[in-house]
Amino acid sequence: MSHILYAWELGRGYGHVAGVLPLVRKLRRDGHTVTLALRDLSRVDVLISGDALPVLQAPVWFPETVGLPPAVNYAEILFVVGYLTAAGLESLVRGWRALFARVRPDLLIVDHAPTALVASRGLTMARALFGSGFFSPPRVHPMPSIRPSLAVPPDRLLQSEQRAVDVINTVLDQLHAPPLRILADLFDVDEDFLCTFAELDHYPDRAGARYWGARFVATEGAPPEWPAGAGHKIFAYVEPAHRDFERVLQHLREGPHRVLVHAPGTDDRIRRRYGAPSLEFAAAPLQMARVTAECDLVVCHGGSGTVVATLLAGRPLLLLPLHPDHSLTSRAVVEIGAGVMVPEDEVGVSYRRLLTEALAPAYRERARAFADRYADFDQDRQVERMTARCSELLGASIAPGRAPGANAP
Repeated sequence: MSHILYAWELGRGYGHVAGVLPLVRKLRRDGHTVTLALRDLSRVDVLISGDALPVLQAPVWFPETVGLPPAVNYAEILFVVGYLTAAGLESLVRGWRALFARVRPDLLIVDHAPTALVASRGLTMARALFGSGFFSPPRVHPMPSIRPSLAVPPDRLLQSEQRAVDVINTVLDQLHAPPLRILADLFDVDEDFLCTFAELDHYPDRAGARYWGARFVATEGAPPEWPAGAGHKIFAYVEPAHRDFERVLQHLREGPHRVLVHAPGTDDRIRRRYGAPSLEFAAAPLQMARVTAECDLVVCHGGSGTVVATLLAGRPLLLLPLHPDHSLTSRAVVEIGAGVMVPEDEVGVSYRRLLTEALAPAYRERARAFADRYADFDQDRQVERMTARCSELLGASIAPGRAPGANAP
């Protein structure tokens, strides 16, 4: 059978690997070989310890890029991860090319991995995007702002995009690969598995979109064990990197609620300081299907997988975005009336008031309306459709007379 490579380069959290696992498992059951090239190997065993999947370290940009203003479009996101100079980008691209030469994939599944797209340009493998709308921006020129609350000058969008295109094309020229006309050409792939719903798309004005439904794994992880008591059940999936991390924990601890917290990377000091009979820390990822079925509110940063799992269970959210993609998802949740958002730069926030507000019946009713609208969404059926499409792409990519796995740079 064929060899498939899944590539993840940018972003954080469990959602990337967890979200693709149902598709990976089905492809393997169908006889395909699947290799994962991952940005972060530190938490892999938590999710795939029983799968015996071959895993490689993805080429990623390590230097800290300083002195740049906050990114306002997709091009400026690229500047932070190696796209400011052709020399920096070429090293990453050659790293991906070396990985392709080792794996020899017939199909490349790209999850927020723009440099894998650059490196694969001009090669014979089939290519598919996989992920939320943020990873697959609209095919327009220039690409739109990712900060709708700011009045971004149109010239900045154009100039940033042109700089990114020039750097990419310099590298592509060295590889004798086809150049880009505009940045959107980078996403000229064989299939776009746009894994979200229209209401939660990071780019709500996207034209001609085909939505495949959300990506999340509701059954992975440990079962939730809630603190005893009679208050509301609140699940908080938060990271220590948030500017108000300890303030959030303090307000959760002091409230009349039963709180279960999963905060990857939290040290013993934090757990001792904020742990209480009403607030417990979960060390491992939890089964989101059970968490969302049993809780009254989810507090999170706005990651697509957590948001969708929560809304499909008809539960409201309190959203504390860390990054622009979180902010765009959070704004979409606020737009449908299913949650409360704290802007990234807002200071002096009263989390006690916001927790009370987010638990109001109106937010739960709007979340319930979302769940009712997508009551027929079935992840097993979604995976079957995606697998069938991957089989079509593999059939088209393997030309007569050429053995599977013959793709090499």
